[in-house]
Amino acid sequence: MSAFDYCPGCGRMGLTWSEGKRWKCGECGFIYYHNMAAAVAAVLLCDDRILLSVRKHDPARGLLDLPGGFVDPNETLEQALTREIQEELGVDVAMKDWRYLFSFPNRYEFAGISYATSDAFFLKRFAVEPQLRVADDVEDGVWTRLSQLDPGEMGLTSVRRAMQELQRRQRLGELNGPVLE
Repeated sequence: MSAFDYCPGCGRMGLTWSEGKRWKCGECGFIYYHNMAAAVAAVLLCDDRILLSVRKHDPARGLLDLPGGFVDPNETLEQALTREIQEELGVDVAMKDWRYLFSFPNRYEFAGISYATSDAFFLKRFAVEPQLRVADDVEDGVWTRLSQLDPGEMGLTSVRRAMQELQRRQRLGELNGPVLE
């Protein structure tokens, strides 16, 4: 990775990238660890349909995604997901209503920097499709049958893997459960 030229500690050039995760200054010894970021995604189901978002910005602009985003400092995963769903879709979901499903590692390319992320996926079932007010990072919201979805249409690697896992669980009847309202 070559995005940084100057040391934030001493201001000199000569940072070196090592171990695939850290910058080190040969002059003052400053070390910056480019650690993994936490991200969350919502699997919003109504009957056998899943709500997908259309990405408004890069990476993967115009492609399908699950609503969600990055976890801010001092937030739990559930708080971040509740906030993101409100910002992106205008839908209120109580933090207690999220059911953790699984997680996958991902690479998120943004502004020339590759961020390693750990993407956590949570489920919320609705009895009736909620009214959407798309905003923020979402171009549109689309309800589609999970069984008819092509995971290859998803813009991010972790979301493609999540779709494959969701379809597997649907075939096994593992996505059935109560609707929490």
